[in-house]
Amino acid sequence: MLPMMLAFVGGGVDFFRWNTERVNLKELADTLATRGAREFLLANASAEQVHAVIENVLESGFAESYGFQSVQSSVSVDPAESTVTVRLVTPPGEGLILTNYMPFMADHDITSTAVAMGGMNVCVVALDANAQGAVSATTNSKLLAEDCSIMSNSTSIQGVVSSGFSKIEAGMICSSGGAYGNAHNYSPAPTLDCPVYDDPLSERTAPAVGVCDEIDAAYGEGVEDVTTSALTVSTNLIAGAAEGLGGGRVNGLTQGVSDIGEAGAETYMLDPGVYCGGLTIGALADVKLNPGLYVIKDGPLNVGLGGKLTGENVSFYLVGDASTFYFGPEAAISLTAPNTGPLAGILFFEDRNAPADRKHYILSDDARILLGTFYLSRGVLAVASLLPVADQSAYTAIVAKKLQMMGNPTLVLNADYAATDIPVPEGVGPVGSTVFLRE
Repeated sequence: MLPMMLAFVGGGVDFFRWNTERVNLKELADTLATRGAREFLLANASAEQVHAVIENVLESGFAESYGFQSVQSSVSVDPAESTVTVRLVTPPGEGLILTNYMPFMADHDITSTAVAMGGMNVCVVALDANAQGAVSATTNSKLLAEDCSIMSNSTSIQGVVSSGFSKIEAGMICSSGGAYGNAHNYSPAPTLDCPVYDDPLSERTAPAVGVCDEIDAAYGEGVEDVTTSALTVSTNLIAGAAEGLGGGRVNGLTQGVSDIGEAGAETYMLDPGVYCGGLTIGALADVKLNPGLYVIKDGPLNVGLGGKLTGENVSFYLVGDASTFYFGPEAAISLTAPNTGPLAGILFFEDRNAPADRKHYILSDDARILLGTFYLSRGVLAVASLLPVADQSAYTAIVAKKLQMMGNPTLVLNADYAATDIPVPEGVGPVGSTVFLRE
């Protein structure tokens, strides 16, 4: 009995020692990888520079502080992705019982990878934690964000999707899960297993909602057709996506509905306020918004049939189950966010109690100026235009549950913050440098 007890105790001591060595070796590898990756936060850091930093740390006897007298190391550096991978190998310490048994007799072999993200501009944050295609571009879509980063919080193995002839191009594409698509669908290749990027606007206070200033507001001709078109197009887009077609514009749904043209168009000046039942803009309506907050309550903001919506220093608060927005194919949209006040920099703010996964559509072929931030924490921003969207904006940022691009749109997300007096909300736009470990 005594020998058995001694063997049991000795085995426990051996396992504790063996596990402690592995934990310490992992901490050492993490530290070395992190120190190396920090070099990428400096201008013009090279792979040789990163190697030299790690070698100097090891030669200084740093490994001994973790209890290791002899460590073999190999370092892999990818400057294009700002990643550093460190592999450490060392023999296990002498044990009492388990030393002659696997895996306790094998060398410890530990790998750690660190990623540097420095001085980046963030222009897309997809908040959905589980969805396939939290950021998606299908068919022939283009998502162009050359000077900023796209962040997807979905841990799905296809958290980011770019398929067909589509292209997602950004300063950095970061997925908390995986990515689907071929090499030609991305530039650069997505960085996988990124840490979750917390909702940067989660602490922004929602606007107060007062009494109704307008009820079922509608301007222009054919407003009933605008609503019908919105429902029909959205239904077909969803059906197309469900069939794996990538959705997209269906010509039969968008032609022949605005034959009225621009002759005789009437201008309407609207004031900020609470628009109960929504706001619909149809043919022959040129709607100009005075600066301020427009609360769209219990109804949609629909613009179609060639209707125009223009506003500088305006913000929309979408409250109520039916409060979505739809910019139809023939609508003309030009909007900029406020430059002062509690909603400075925020163009759309969706109620945080809104139904999940409801869709907001940009189908307009004339929506070149959308300057500000779309904050749709419960909704899906769906873009399916034929001509570029937001390309004439100094900057556009999107914080949404999902961003979906279908058909042939080109969504351009600029980051020329110095070109406008409209501020970027904290957490989007320029953010600080960071280094994180990738599992």
